Amino acid sequence: MQKAAPPYKILIVEGRKRRADCLAPVLGDHGYRVVAARTRRDALARTREARPAVIVLDSPSLRFSSRRFCGTLRDDSLEIPVLALVPEGEEVDTGIGAHAYLRYPLSIKKVVNRIERMLSASEGEMLRVGDVVLNIGQRSAVRGNHESHLTPKQAHLLEILMRHSGEVLSRAFLMKQIWNTDYMGDTRTLDVHIHWVRKAIEEDHRSPEYLRTVRGVGYCFEIPET
Repeated sequence: MQKAAPPYKILIVEGRKRRADCLAPVLGDHGYRVVAARTRRDALARTREARPAVIVLDSPSLRFSSRRFCGTLRDDSLEIPVLALVPEGEEVDTGIGAHAYLRYPLSIKKVVNRIERMLSASEGEMLRVGDVVLNIGQRSAVRGNHESHLTPKQAHLLEILMRHSGEVLSRAFLMKQIWNTDYMGDTRTLDVHIHWVRKAIEEDHRSPEYLRTVRGVGYCFEIPET
């Protein structure tokens, strides 16, 4: 017997498809309260009215820009997690602005599992800088479709860096904030934590784009130039 999900409201935005291929009725069968939309205007109106817990964008079937839609959500301060479904074989463009991505072909099980993870994550405070999303309560960092779970110290370090995005933070400042110490005789612990944070958020931690070293000073978290 299918275990019913909590009655969360999910907005599924998909274009005209064969009924057999539509996700809306399938998500409804899994216990969600499903709200459906096809156009950008309708999706935005239903978002404002229904305030769904998660928005699912079926990008391949849409006749409008998923990037523009996510941008409008941010501009209107509609902090709702977005799951973007992307075409088979297409490279995931994290610049769309969604919180998570799944590539076709996909099973309904994958979609439901990802929605459940996003619902769980939404219970904690979310920080977002560029393509990096940190769930403070869950201590998880997401970039694109890659998710990493952090230790309490790693999560605190990333939170401090993200809250001071664009600022150069000294090693002394970070040691004081994370370990509550003024001792600077050995900062290898900080270096190790920086290493693990980079592995969590960078595509190549050996050539970091977000968390860069400022020699002789400390570190800076910033959105890389495109």
